[in-house]
Amino acid sequence: MNNEKFLKTACLLFAFVLQSAMAFSQNLTISGTVTDERGVSLPGVTVAPVGGTGGVATKPDGKYTITVAASVKALRFSFLGFAPKEVPLTGGKTLNVTLISSSTTLNDVVVVGYGSVRKKDLTGAVANVTAKDFNPGVISNPLQQIQGKVPGLSITQPGGDPNANLIVRLRGQTSLSGGQTPLIVVDGIPLDNPNQISNIPASDIESYDVLKDVSATAIYGSRGANGVIIINTKKGAAGRTRVEYNGYAAIDKLRGDYNLLSADEWRSAVQQIPNIDQQTISALDKGANTDWLKAITRTAFTNSNNLGVSGGTETFNYRASLNYMNQQGIVINTNKEQLGLRFSAEQKALNNKLNIQTTLSYSQNKRKLADYNIFEYVNTTPPTFPVTNPDGSYYGYFDYHEQNPVAQQMLQTNTSNDYLTQLYAKVDYKLLSFLTLGTTGSISHLNTQTGFFQPVLPGVGNKNNASQGNANVDSKKGDVHLNFLKDFNKHHLSGTLVYEFNDFVNSNFNASGQEYLVEDLGDNNLGAGNSAKNVISSYKEEFIIESYLARAQYNYNSTYYLTASFRRDGSNKFGANNRWGSFPSVSAAWRIKNESFLKNVTWLDDLKINAGYGVVGNQDAINPYNTLLLLGSGGRFYTPGNPTNQYPDSYTPIQNANADLQWERRIGRNIGFNFSMFNSRFTGNINAFNDKTKDLLFNYTVPVPPYVYNSILANVGDLKNKGLEIQLSGDVIKGKDFSWSPSGQITFTKTTITSLSGSYNGTDISTDMVPIGVAQGRGYQNNYLTYLKVGQSPYVFYLPKFAGVASAISPTSNSNQLYYDAAGNTTPDISKAKYDYIDPTPKFTYGISNTFNYKQLSLNFFLRGVYGQKLFNNYDNIVSNYSRLPGNNVTHNALTNGIRGSQTTSDYWLQNASYLKLDNVTLAYNFRQIKGLDNLRVYVTGSNLLTFTPYKGIDPEVVNGDSAQSYIDANMYGYGYYPKSRTFILGASVAFK
Repeated sequence: MNNEKFLKTACLLFAFVLQSAMAFSQNLTISGTVTDERGVSLPGVTVAPVGGTGGVATKPDGKYTITVAASVKALRFSFLGFAPKEVPLTGGKTLNVTLISSSTTLNDVVVVGYGSVRKKDLTGAVANVTAKDFNPGVISNPLQQIQGKVPGLSITQPGGDPNANLIVRLRGQTSLSGGQTPLIVVDGIPLDNPNQISNIPASDIESYDVLKDVSATAIYGSRGANGVIIINTKKGAAGRTRVEYNGYAAIDKLRGDYNLLSADEWRSAVQQIPNIDQQTISALDKGANTDWLKAITRTAFTNSNNLGVSGGTETFNYRASLNYMNQQGIVINTNKEQLGLRFSAEQKALNNKLNIQTTLSYSQNKRKLADYNIFEYVNTTPPTFPVTNPDGSYYGYFDYHEQNPVAQQMLQTNTSNDYLTQLYAKVDYKLLSFLTLGTTGSISHLNTQTGFFQPVLPGVGNKNNASQGNANVDSKKGDVHLNFLKDFNKHHLSGTLVYEFNDFVNSNFNASGQEYLVEDLGDNNLGAGNSAKNVISSYKEEFIIESYLARAQYNYNSTYYLTASFRRDGSNKFGANNRWGSFPSVSAAWRIKNESFLKNVTWLDDLKINAGYGVVGNQDAINPYNTLLLLGSGGRFYTPGNPTNQYPDSYTPIQNANADLQWERRIGRNIGFNFSMFNSRFTGNINAFNDKTKDLLFNYTVPVPPYVYNSILANVGDLKNKGLEIQLSGDVIKGKDFSWSPSGQITFTKTTITSLSGSYNGTDISTDMVPIGVAQGRGYQNNYLTYLKVGQSPYVFYLPKFAGVASAISPTSNSNQLYYDAAGNTTPDISKAKYDYIDPTPKFTYGISNTFNYKQLSLNFFLRGVYGQKLFNNYDNIVSNYSRLPGNNVTHNALTNGIRGSQTTSDYWLQNASYLKLDNVTLAYNFRQIKGLDNLRVYVTGSNLLTFTPYKGIDPEVVNGDSAQSYIDANMYGYGYYPKSRTFILGASVAFK
């Protein structure tokens, strides 16, 4: 080799080595282990370069290895349920990281409407519940996940119907009319109707943010008058694609019964009736031994499946999910089948100046409904009647409110199918480093299709009938917003300006008919019956809300905080004179921990005090067109010369006009304390509130004339809510292998009507007491039990005081019940009895959770309770009536209570209904190091296991604060609800590599 060739070869070799060294120097390989605060390894944590692309996930032992470009300055670690963490690269090859559970970090981001803040920077009363704290079980409505978890939030499920709506109240009763449910916002989309929440798959939800005090909810103006529940669904994250499956199978069994007589007990009891006619008994004794409650119920099965796929890069992430649940009700021929699809994505572009978010969701629910008449028939039919004849056909019979409940529930069709589609998009562009301009838009469409067909039922002699309904709830919502965010040394300033427009259109169409020759067609040929019986109806309404909003937030050195907002809402539901309302709010906070005198108190992590004041308006309490003079049919009238069957229709006023109708205003005050101690081993918050609702919307009686109709919707009266909320949580034991974390909340709330006085156009429409709830059942008509009374809680009972029973039935009252009169003497004459006001509302509600972890095994149980509640046991009042024998069945109480003759109302039937429920118990095991899996968790859960209560009814959780029948244990016929069940579940959560 000559010198020239050698030199050339040497140069090429040197260049290759240099290039290889340079290339090697441009990449860094980092490895380490990711653990939680207890030192437990975390599998499946996403590890990604900040400002770069690509990413890896930790292995089952928490270890990872990642190669990144030399220009990368930090790594980002993110995992569901933990606060994300960015760690700078300092040149080392090993980087071990500890992630903090999102339930204990003060850097959690909480959504507060048109933005978000760190938990530690909140100035209002806001509660946050994450997925790891959700209630497990068969979830037919997602809000069941946080039932009993949030102080001040009451979630009630009267009965066990999987298709029934929940009663949701935040900080007591806020109105005398409807529209008291908090606004529910899902991923920035306010639901048009809170009942639409049942269309959202529970397994897609990651967390809830509950805005409680008026200073926090005022940002939503009129729509936040009753509080706001913000639901955040699961999203994608940077890193490799992640596939997750969550599913369970469950069985439900009847829990409790109506305490009715068995057939043999009935036979024995009727023989004790004085002067009983044996032929009557023989006619009623069909030789059967039927438990009618068991006849209409069954062991029900549920299966739920959710598959999610997510992933992304630093500039793009996505998540798609598919959900299917089939839930049988324990009442025969009832069911809920749900199918849901959800896709969300976020794209950043133009050097991260442009941010685009979009969500598309679709869900359908197919429901088979219970006919609530059957619960009456269960309690009226003698147990000696059979369900079926020897040939298998249904045994037919009919009497006053008495027929075969099994035949009715099985033979008739009663369905409701709803289809909800939502599209949401948000675009933000960063004009300057501190200024962002954006717009948000959403479209929502809910279609509900109902079908009903009742054939000729055996032994009843009814005419078959059918109906169909089609209802649509549509909305278009949009806003333009400008966000400002700037730090000036220790000063932090942010602001928001918003213009918002909401358009709502509701419509429905219904058709019905009777006397169909071909019953097999069901409700599918409504025109094939008796044309004279065909009925068609339809309706359509539209209302608009237009809003302007300004909000400013300031804090100095994360120590002193001030938030102020002003919102102006206009709604065409109101009269032309009062269409617009102004709703201001202000709140402040002081982080005392940052003061010099607490700097050296090492056991105290955080201590903050906050206070707020705000005004919101309520327009959900009324419907569109309530301010207008409306006309309706007044029947036909005589016209000379016209045949009788051709008299023309007349029109008559059915609603007074009220151009001065205005916003119902709620004025709220709140003061709160938040603290964290011993490295977040013990945390808690305490809030006290004092709210007042003014200009209550309610229908009052007015004279005719001068008015054209005998009632008017007007702004009259006030009520107030006071309360105290306490929430505590801790890590009592926090070892490497074993831990114990208890938590709990308790809420004291008192609602009082302070005024029902006022006037309209010179007419006095004041009152001191308005009758509301009535006793239900045979023998009762307009027998009022509860009232709206100044100085009392809404739905206060006003009842005669029971004094025992006499030895004989009084001929004047047809009963042997006695009452105390005003002098303290006993009397059988109820008209002379002394009446007392009795408040049925709970003194406090509470929830207690305990979680135990031992290595990979965990045990959680949750207790939920109510203290001081009273219920009028209308069911017992009707069915524990001895005089129902022998034609109906009765409870065992009827044989022992000594009451004879006609039933009457008194405080005897108003019973203590405090309760403590063992709501759920879950035992789970987390597997590690399974080939092909990131993680696997299997669990067993029991729900509604035990109820401790002195109440004599089937269940003490009934309607409260929702309707005229609040605190009265009965359906519209005086008999029980859809019974509740005890549930057992086997489930699994899997994440695939």
